[in-house]
Amino acid sequence: MTLQQLEYFRVMAKVLHYTKASEMLYISQPSLSYAISELEKELTVPLFEKSGKKTVLSKFGVHFLVYVEEALDKLSEGREMIAQMIDPLCGSINLGYIYSLSFDFLPYMIKSFCDDITNSKITFNFFQHQNEDIIQNLLDGTLDLAFSVGTSSPFIDSVAILDQELFLIVPRRHPLAGQKEVSLLELKDENFVTLKSSSGLRMLLNSIFHSAGITPRISFEAEECNAMASFVSANLGVAILPNIPSLDCHNLAILKIKDPPCRRIVYLSWSNKRFMPPPVLKFKDFVISKLQIL
Repeated sequence: MTLQQLEYFRVMAKVLHYTKASEMLYISQPSLSYAISELEKELTVPLFEKSGKKTVLSKFGVHFLVYVEEALDKLSEGREMIAQMIDPLCGSINLGYIYSLSFDFLPYMIKSFCDDITNSKITFNFFQHQNEDIIQNLLDGTLDLAFSVGTSSPFIDSVAILDQELFLIVPRRHPLAGQKEVSLLELKDENFVTLKSSSGLRMLLNSIFHSAGITPRISFEAEECNAMASFVSANLGVAILPNIPSLDCHNLAILKIKDPPCRRIVYLSWSNKRFMPPPVLKFKDFVISKLQIL
């Protein structure tokens, strides 16, 4: 049973005249008759029968037509959906990002992209995750693109788009609160609030501390940066994180870090094993053209 046979059957079932149906399908009458005959052989029942000089649907044809029309209509919807997905002027993008980008960077990038009227019909679905979840979602196809802190996976391609400085945050009454900057060695006896050990920021800080010969004392682990700030504000430790706007809502002091400076690179990442629809490719190229730094 072929899709062509089903399409021929539906037209013939509506017209009930082989000559007219073949003209509508732009095929010869023998070709139409052969296609219907082969379909009937496979189903082992007649789909049409004679009523005097007229051709009518058999009882089998009447019932079969209901399912054929439903199937062909669904396939037509599927074709339309695919056409929309590959139309560079519309479609949807599943975009992942790490928490610290949600306040100013991400809204700015989306607005800049949508300011181009040709992108006005492209929509976004946003997913905020920790870095390891973002990478997994890129691999399994849940996400099309993501702003991440990188990965070593050979199935993920990335372009550096942001050099993000990290700062020390302390409670307002902390002994270091009056300083403008601080070295890592001054923090060796502090209690730290960090993200979970699987997060990209935590792994980066582990590497930075290791290079400085420091083993940080971890007092609390949080899910995201805003929760870290809340713990620090409650005088439960200090933390190193990006200078996110929500820090202004807490009673905190923000200090630059020297010796060494603490920074991280943010990447635009995508799976190199999956088809990239034109709207996704368009946004990817837009971000890279505006922000690529390496």
